[in-house]
Amino acid sequence: MLRSKLISDLADRIVNLKIDHPVRVGVSGITASGKTTFANELAEELLSRKKKVIRTSIDNFHHPRTTRYKQGKISAIGYYEDAHDYESFRQKLLIPLGPSGNLHYQLVSLDLAKDEYVNPEIKVATKDMIFIVDGTFLFKQGLVNLFDFKIFVHTDFELARKRGAKREERAFGSYKEAEEMFIKRYHAASKFYLEQDSPQLNADVVINNNDLHNMEFIKH
Repeated sequence: MLRSKLISDLADRIVNLKIDHPVRVGVSGITASGKTTFANELAEELLSRKKKVIRTSIDNFHHPRTTRYKQGKISAIGYYEDAHDYESFRQKLLIPLGPSGNLHYQLVSLDLAKDEYVNPEIKVATKDMIFIVDGTFLFKQGLVNLFDFKIFVHTDFELARKRGAKREERAFGSYKEAEEMFIKRYHAASKFYLEQDSPQLNADVVINNNDLHNMEFIKH
């Protein structure tokens, strides 16, 4: 299926949800699966339909470095357990937008570059807003039930590793070093996620993103 058609079909489903609070759409997948690009395109499709869309990511809710790397900089379990501040993510974004929430939310808790907590202006949502949130471990226990529509972007590990290593080549100094980091930390952690949290089973929709131009529904 053409990528544009698949995204349009998903947008149809989202706008037809009958929910009396902002719609919380989660887009998950292993690291470098293409979930961020996909979430951006889905948001653009909804914006083209004149919907009120807020685009954000769990990566705005990291723990500071001392916590993120307390189990080691290449630790896979450390990445899975310690990278993100799930409590802030729940309390400052997801729960306020839910059925019993007060609609007061914030989109960031930590300035990653400065490694400093931030206190941004609290925003007030309206019930007709759609929040598109991406993140590797979005459908972990304790988070999965806080999304109203869940999309899992499937990409084979080898393809994702090559795409991710190419993307992070400069950050890690070489393609080889970036690839090693994916193998030892990011994708090893992603395997914990798939094994322990079964995100594909819990998702409303699973899409195959191996072919960037022609995506397929695995679960629809």
